[in-house]
Amino acid sequence: MSGGKNAAMSDVIPGCPRGLGEVNLYDPATQENWYPTYDLLREEAPVWQMPGTNMFVLTRFDDIQYVLRRTDLFLRRPTETPSPPPGSIHERVADFYEQHGWQRTMPLAIDPPDHRRYRELVDPFFSVVGAEARRDLITGIVNDLIDAVEPRKQCEFVADFALPLPVLVITIMMGFDTADIPQLKEWSEAWVLPFRGGLSDDEEMYVARKIVEFQKHIKDTIEAKKTSPDDSVISFLANEARFKGQRPLTDTEIISMVDHLYIGGNETTTFALTSGLWLMLSHPDAHRALRLDRSKVKNFVDENLRMESPTQGLPRIAGADTEIAGVRIPKNSVIHLRYAAGNRDPRTFSCPAELDVDRANANRHVAFSVGETHCPGAGLSRLEQNIAFTVLLERLANLRFSPSRNDFQHHPNFTLRAMKELWIDWD
Repeated sequence: MSGGKNAAMSDVIPGCPRGLGEVNLYDPATQENWYPTYDLLREEAPVWQMPGTNMFVLTRFDDIQYVLRRTDLFLRRPTETPSPPPGSIHERVADFYEQHGWQRTMPLAIDPPDHRRYRELVDPFFSVVGAEARRDLITGIVNDLIDAVEPRKQCEFVADFALPLPVLVITIMMGFDTADIPQLKEWSEAWVLPFRGGLSDDEEMYVARKIVEFQKHIKDTIEAKKTSPDDSVISFLANEARFKGQRPLTDTEIISMVDHLYIGGNETTTFALTSGLWLMLSHPDAHRALRLDRSKVKNFVDENLRMESPTQGLPRIAGADTEIAGVRIPKNSVIHLRYAAGNRDPRTFSCPAELDVDRANANRHVAFSVGETHCPGAGLSRLEQNIAFTVLLERLANLRFSPSRNDFQHHPNFTLRAMKELWIDWD
């Protein structure tokens, strides 16, 4: 990509850098429209070291795949975690967890081979087969949500549909009381707040307080399920889960697994549902094709995940000195895999900025990561999206954007891509 082309693009596309020296991944303008920056990095610096840091940003599909599959070399956690500096916010947060809650061990986010022990316990609930057992539950919730708004002929899609659908599904699956959803959602939003980046000390402590509140609620639910078991995930983890016939899980392990699964089971699916409807209504030909042949919805779901990845990227840690695409990566460096950039790599996806509901390799995207440590909730999220878009197309005629009510803006965030609101009308 030539300097002249960069300059021309930057004159018309907000957030587009003129060159590598202007790249700022924390700039809200960049985050509103990541793709010009990803294009620049992918062509001119596919392994780009963020100035003044030990972070290397990867934007090519093949490089991202390589790192994700080399779990022996690229780790989800550093081999050694230094103690936080005395008096720092990180030390105060760690002390708060120790004194008031439970250590955040995150067993579903550790590296193989230990990762597999925990995944084997929960995969039956969230795999493609496990998710399919919830088809009737999901379909019923989708129809209930549409029933509530259909007579109005208008709704704000995020608040009225995209947010409550996955929250209701995961709340019921985990075994929480649906009456607690407003509080659960508050805890969920606090949990993902650090993904925004640049939190103040007060915000860091706010997150810690909210997560400890959530931990205590999970602990109370564990005790209730021990007294009254049911078919929920928490009941299984509290009463039946064993490591290949050996010891049961500790409360700390269950609490950490549940808080991870609950947040992963609702936030990103909300984002994907919203971006999917936005893409569909922005592309009349695709919308028409989906209405005429709803068997195409399955591929559309993956095409949406490819084009508007709800998780823009996640980090890995170099477990040893290594090299990627000719760039030396020192041990303990942070390698930030920008999934959304890889998902628009023209070397893998032809015309990657175009929505193609018939794209043959749409499901090759890395929106859920790949390999052994791929997102445990991928099967459930895909099913929720497939059912939701199918029923929306069946029940709401002439779906369209509400006139003069949308600016299609996203929440500024380094990691997540979430549209603020989306107003729609129908006949």
